[in-house]
Amino acid sequence: MAIRAVGAIVYQLTESGELQILLIKKRGGMWTLPKGKVRRGEDDRAALLRELAEETGLNGRVGELVSQATYTIIKRGRRRRKVVTYYLVYATGGHLQPGTREGIEQVRWMPVPRALQRIGRARIRAVLRAGLACLG
Repeated sequence: MAIRAVGAIVYQLTESGELQILLIKKRGGMWTLPKGKVRRGEDDRAALLRELAEETGLNGRVGELVSQATYTIIKRGRRRRKVVTYYLVYATGGHLQPGTREGIEQVRWMPVPRALQRIGRARIRAVLRAGLACLG
């Protein structure tokens, strides 16, 4: 059975109207989008808001489904299929802080060009581009 996860393309507009994207960085990892496993009995929306709060300290309003990524990971010595469903999330509040219990080292708002430059994986850059297309 596949591991189900959800990811967030979290965005906000600055006072000057600039679109910014929230990225996270785990210890020893690359800049990426917030994501996490869906727990038993949780729907995608509830899992997404819980993971967002745990990893970044923020709240948000879940928008449209953007894309789904399927890939293989090694878990406890076994190959497992992981399916991550990404949604747009408009940041509505909270206090931005890295979720150290989740292994998050940094959380940062970035303008779109910088976010695309900093994201370490091509697959995640493609997800962000798909999200940006949904935003118009």
